[in-house]
Order: sequence, then structure tokens, then C-alpha cells
Amino acid sequence: MNDNKISKFENPMRLAELDPATTLIKAGFKEDMVLCDIGAGTGIFSFPATQISSKDIYALEISDSMIEVLKSRAAERSIQNLKIRKVDSPVLPIDSCTCDMAVMVTVLHEVEDKKFMLNEIKRVLRTMGKLLIIEFHKRSTPMGPPIDHRISEELTQEICNNNGFKTIDKFSLGENFYGIVFEC
Repeated sequence: MNDNKISKFENPMRLAELDPATTLIKAGFKEDMVLCDIGAGTGIFSFPATQISSKDIYALEISDSMIEVLKSRAAERSIQNLKIRKVDSPVLPIDSCTCDMAVMVTVLHEVEDKKFMLNEIKRVLRTMGKLLIIEFHKRSTPMGPPIDHRISEELTQEICNNNGFKTIDKFSLGENFYGIVFEC
């Protein structure tokens, strides 16, 4: 596994700003909810979710090396409710109407076909399901991709609102990130 990639995702400043457990709760995630973490990476949101809810937490990941990290960490921590799934097509590997919340942390700006992805998220969410999107502010920040590779808060909202999601909350997560909670 590329330790560089892990240290990038788990940079202490990044983790402090994202504050995964608090952010999940703020977005409305609680016990008895099923969560889908799209682009789970090293599990910085998936693992706290397993502590908040005893229901299934799906960690979806495209990278084999990240899947190995997720599997070894889940085994080390004896976590039973984390369901790790390999994403190998645009269709999410989860049954329809399974999840109460979906989370995409610094993933949307990487997605080619945003409309298809949002339709897939609507498919896996139950009625009144929530979607939490966290992205980098579209301005110069201490970390993150080049500014022209980022997606603004306004554009994120517009894309989601135009594809059947209603904005229910917005917040800033420090100088690097913003979060938006949608409902379908």
C-alpha cells in the first residue's frame, strides 16, 4: 500500500477539519441507519459510522490498495458491520432502497458522469434518504487539488438540485472543505 496516499488522506489537519463522527451526526446520521460511503478511501468516514450505527455500513471503493487497507483495519478492529465493496462499473454495487444516507467526501469533483452517479445514489437510498457531499472550497486552500479541478458549492448544489435532491443543510468545515446535505 502506498503509505504516501494514506498519510495524505489521514493528515491530522485534514482529519481535524473533517471531524468525521461529528460531521456525520450533524448531517443526520444516527443509530439504526444504513450508510453508503462512496469512495471510502482509508475509511475515515466508514469506521466512525460503524460506531454510530450497528446497521450495515457500506464502504465502496475503486482502488484495490484502499480495499486492502479497509479489510485489514476492519479485521484489526473486529468490526462486523462494515461491508466493503469493490466498484468496477458506474453502477453502485448495492441493492436498491438499501441506505438511509450516502456520503461522498472529496469524490464528486472526480466523477465524470455526475448525473448518472446521482441517479445511482437515488437508487440505493430509501425514501427521504440523505446525501452528504463534502468538497474542497473552490479557492486557494492549504491542501487539495488545483483550483480548476474543484467544484464550487454553488455548482454542487445546482447539479444535485437539478437531479432530484433538495438542499437541507450547508456548512463549512474549516478553511479547506464545505459540506452540503441533500434529501431525495
